[in-house]
Order: sequence, then structure tokens, then C-alpha cells
Amino acid sequence: MSVNEMSTSASQGFSIGIDVGGTFTDLACGDGVSLWRAKSPTDPQNFGRGVLGACRLVAEQIGMDLGTFLNKVDRFGLGTTAVTNALVEKQGVKAGLLTTAGFEDTIAMARSRRVSSEGYLIPPWSPIERSGVVGIRERVDRNGKVLQHVDLDEVRAAVDELIEKHRIEALAVSFLWSFKNSENEASVVEFLREEFPGIPVFSGVELHPSIREYERTLVAAVNAVMCKALDGIEALAQELADSGLRVPLLLLQTSGGTVTLAEARRSPVILVASGPAAGVMAAAEVCADEGITDAICGDMGGTSFDLAVIAGALPQRSERGELHGMILAQPRIDTLSIGSGGGSIAWVDGRGLLRVGPRSARAWPGPACYGNGGQDATITDALVVLGYIDPSSFVGGTMTLDRDAALKVCGALGESLGLSAEATAWGIREIALAEMTKATRLHAGASGLDPRTLTLISYGGSGGLFTASIAAATNIPRVIVPPAASVLSAFGAASADVRRQRIKSADVLLDRADAEEIGAELDKLGRAVAKDVGDDGVPEQDCVVTYDVGIRFFRQTSEVSVPLETPVFDRDAVRAAFLEKYAARYGAGAIGRNAQLEVTFLRAVATGRLPRATFPVDGTKRTGGSVEPTSYRTVFLDRDGSEQVPCYRTPDLIPGDRIDGPALADDVDTTVFVPRGATLVVGERRSLRLDVNSDAA
Repeated sequence: MSVNEMSTSASQGFSIGIDVGGTFTDLACGDGVSLWRAKSPTDPQNFGRGVLGACRLVAEQIGMDLGTFLNKVDRFGLGTTAVTNALVEKQGVKAGLLTTAGFEDTIAMARSRRVSSEGYLIPPWSPIERSGVVGIRERVDRNGKVLQHVDLDEVRAAVDELIEKHRIEALAVSFLWSFKNSENEASVVEFLREEFPGIPVFSGVELHPSIREYERTLVAAVNAVMCKALDGIEALAQELADSGLRVPLLLLQTSGGTVTLAEARRSPVILVASGPAAGVMAAAEVCADEGITDAICGDMGGTSFDLAVIAGALPQRSERGELHGMILAQPRIDTLSIGSGGGSIAWVDGRGLLRVGPRSARAWPGPACYGNGGQDATITDALVVLGYIDPSSFVGGTMTLDRDAALKVCGALGESLGLSAEATAWGIREIALAEMTKATRLHAGASGLDPRTLTLISYGGSGGLFTASIAAATNIPRVIVPPAASVLSAFGAASADVRRQRIKSADVLLDRADAEEIGAELDKLGRAVAKDVGDDGVPEQDCVVTYDVGIRFFRQTSEVSVPLETPVFDRDAVRAAFLEKYAARYGAGAIGRNAQLEVTFLRAVATGRLPRATFPVDGTKRTGGSVEPTSYRTVFLDRDGSEQVPCYRTPDLIPGDRIDGPALADDVDTTVFVPRGATLVVGERRSLRLDVNSDAA
């Protein structure tokens, strides 16, 4: 059955996932039997327009009006760049910070971190101006003993001045050692929420009750600054409800699960990089379907190329992410992003060298071939010039590309280089390929995995045109292009579990840890986080709680997360698991002999399963495996000239079909390039498997 065919025997309502990208808004929709998808241009000024546009397109495919379609939706997931964009553009509200007197410069000092800017090392961006930071006389010692209680009159006077003099619109509160004893901080937060109900208040110990003063304070500060970044999402949720949607909007968070809008309001920063996280979660589902344990994910969309690693069938996560040099104490899927997307702009630097990205043409005006007045040559323009993209069938033929415009901008860029339009386009492709290959090699190496044992999961609208060549250059033997690859991040939003966590700081040597006490604390965290998921509407039988602890060598900077099967804490088992993970990541030679280990945090994570989209199994199979091309296209396979390359329509391929490269497989919203020396085979879920070798190009 085609993924675009409607089944009259659908076993459930629709599960929708949306990924709002910089160029297109992608939608994936499943009903347990079939899968539909759509792409609608993203409106940077009103991203809800692209969301509703994509919903209308899928409703039309199914044969319903928008209201009827939305009324039959059981799950609506959204991956959004709203918070990420606000952070990148520094467009948040003006916020103030109350902290322990004498520690007003915690954020400004940024733990002595520096970031590069135009050749200089500078402190990372401070979300709250130094003038907006007020020290409050209070003190808790490292053992949790309150040495000085808070004077609430002092707090009121400080906030009155911040409002009147500095016009602050939100507040962050973070006191020293509050994770040991939150009495002072909690009393101030409660007081502020009562006395200043119009001012959102964010507490560091509420959001991240763990050691590390800078990270804990920064979480509160960034959330305060970003507190209005979700206003557009609330407006969208209301518009969807008015149009017929009867279920709540679920938002993808950076750790890969979903949360309600109310929980996201409590901590907007958990939505940073939610789109890439959704794609990785969907890629993990692909791995499960294909029986793959270790993989690297490559997502090439309109503005970037994002990489992540799946090891032991699970996405790799980091405890602290970094954005513009700021350390955000939020567990996140460990992704690497570079500015190589279909809309990435090519340019000539001061040395006369051709460069690509990171600046992007985005949705508007977009690449020159879009015909919206774009004047810069992009990767998409280069691929059109070189023949990899068919101008007449872009986005299923709903959008015709202007090859002459692409030739013009590539030719204009090449004039200063003494190159023809075609040679310039080839250079753009090769530079983009080299950058993505370098990033893939580095990220795979950093994971501690052997590339020869990995599979490259390829998705994003532009990914299939590059990933086989990337795999060949990095000694990765196979590539999987899943069905609906161009909207896989949207599929992740339609299939990711609800995910909530509770964390508690610990500061004890492993050998001295009270196993029963730690087990009791883990059990307490588990019961609390299970209730959180239950409050989100997940039935108890659909909730699973897992546990992990942070372990590090004594006083080392970072810890390693060690999973536990139950809240029972076994010191010997934890030690063995830590040493095994540490050796796999950093090498056995990095382990210090007789070094003490310490426990840094305890965590419980609850996941709840909701209705979800799935990739349907296609029971048909072609005998013999060979298939005839539907057309031929003139394509530049190297810099020396072009040749006629066979082209195939992906919707016409069925399981068992085999295609030898060079060839192109055109889907309605993406194209897969099969290099010379590579072979494509169609799987039972209509995934495309490319077996490559180091000679494939």
C-alpha cells in the first residue's frame, strides 16, 4: 500500500507530528495503518500559518476538510525552533536576577569560559545585564545549614527598584547551596509570586536542584529571558482548537520526549533544539525496525546538517548542552550542527576562496531557483544546475524551480573565481560534501564507535543527495533512507513518548554511600515523576520509570550517567558499569588506578506512551529484484562533465527492488543519489538501504 493511500480500516485516530524548520514546515500523519506527509513554506513572521497550511494539505490527501480532520486527531506533536531562534537572536524579555549577596557576578564570569567572535575570545552572552542583578543577604552553608535567613522587605525593595528603574518583565532567583537546603530560595520565590503576580518568577533550585552554581543560575536566568517565546505557540494551540483539534498540543523537548504546553511554560529552555531531537528519536525507531544497534544520524534540511549517535539502540545524551558558550544544565540528545543545508549560501571570502554557509537563504526569499527574488547561490541552486534535482517535480510538482535563475547566480559567483556556472556549482557541492564528511567523521569518532560497524540513517529534504558519498568517505558501509525521510523529524513529533524527569544532587563517595538511603531517594523520585506523567494524561499502565545515577572520578569536572534497572543501588554493580562506560568513551588508559569514585546526582525518568504514528509494513514483493528506470536525467557526476543517469520514482518501488548506481530515486519531497559502486535495495517498510564502499563517489 502506498504511504499516500487512505485506508478505510484505520484502527485509530490520526497521530500528527509537525517540525517547523527554517525553510519548510513538515508534517507526518499516521493512523496505525497508513502514513501521509506534507511540506508547507515556513512563514518566519507567523509560523502557525505553515502549520495550518500543512494540516490542510494532508486533510486534502485523505479527503477531508480541515475541521473534520483535526477532530479525528488523537495526538498532535510539535517540534519548534521558537525558543532556539529567540536565543540565537537574543530577542527575549528584560529580566532581573536575585542571588546571594557577594555572588552577583556568577553569570558574568561564566566560569572563565570564552567564545570566539571575529578572531577574539570574549565572554559568552549574558542573558541578564549586570545592572539587573541584585544580591540578597542570605546564606546556606555547604552542609545545608541556614546561616542567615532572608529579609523579605529587602527582597520587596530590590524587586520594586528592578521594575521601576530597569523595567524588568521577569525574575530569576538562584541562591548559593540552595540544592542542599532550598528554604531561603523557596520562601523568596513564594513571596514574589504572591506579591508580584504579573511577573513570571523562575527558581534555579526548582528547575535544576543540582550542584554547580553557574549552571543552576543560568537555567533560571535563560528561562526568565525566554518566558514569552512560547506566546506564538499558545496562539497556535488556540487556533487549532478553534479549527477542531480536541487534544492538547505536545511539544518536543531537547531530551527527545514530549511535554505539555504548561510544562514548557515552566521551563521554556527545554525546547531548545527540539526539532533535531525529534529526528533522532524517529531515527531510533527506524533502527529498531531495521534491527540496527549502532548508527549515526544525518539530517540535512534547509538550513543545517545535524548529526547524532545511536549507541546500543539508544540516542546518546549529554547532561549539559552548550549554546553560544553558555552551559545549559538540561539533559539533551547530543547533536552536532553545521551550517550546510539546502539553503546555505555560497560566497567568496577575502582570500578569494569559495565558501559555503553558515548563512542561509531560509524560506524567504530562499534559493534563487525558488523564483522569489533570491540573489545568492545556494546548495539547492547548485544541485539544480548539476541535475541532481528535477526542477519540474520539486515538492511533488507543486513547486517548479527556475534552473535559469540558478545558472545565473552560480555564474555570477563564479566570475570572480574564473569558473563557469557548472564548475562553480560543482565546487559548492564538493565543499558542502567535504564539510559534512568532516563533521560525520569527528562525531562518529567522538562516540567511541568504529565507523565500520555503523549505519548512517539519512533524512531531511536534502540528505539523500549526499549521505551515500559521506558514508563512503568515512568507511560507513551502509545507509538507510527511511520512508518519509524528508519529514522524519515531524514523524518523531508524531511518535515520541511523553518524557519527564526528576533529579536530586548527591555529593558522596561511592564507597561511603548508604545504598539503602540512595535506593529510597530513587524510589521517591520515581513515584514523583510517575505522577508528573500521569498528570499529563498518560494512563498508569502506559508509564515506565527508569533510573540512573551520575558517577565521576573524585572531583573530576564531568560525570557519566550509569543506568539502573531498578531503584535498588548496588555499589559494586554501579562501579563496574561506570568503568565499562568510561573505558568505552575515553579509553581504558584514561582510568586512574585506585581512584575514588563519587556519586553526583540521582535521577528518575518517566516515559509514557501515547497514540503514535508508525511505518507500515508493505507485504508486496517483486520477484527478481530488478526494476526499469522511469526516465533519464543529465547529471554531473564529476567536474569533467555530465552523463545520462537513470531515474526511478520511489513511490513505484516495492520491497525487494534493487538499483545499481549511478542512479537517482525521486520521491515527492526528496531525491536519493546512488553513487557509482553503490547498490540500493528496498526494504519491507519501504526504507531504502544503500550498500556502499570506499570507492563510491
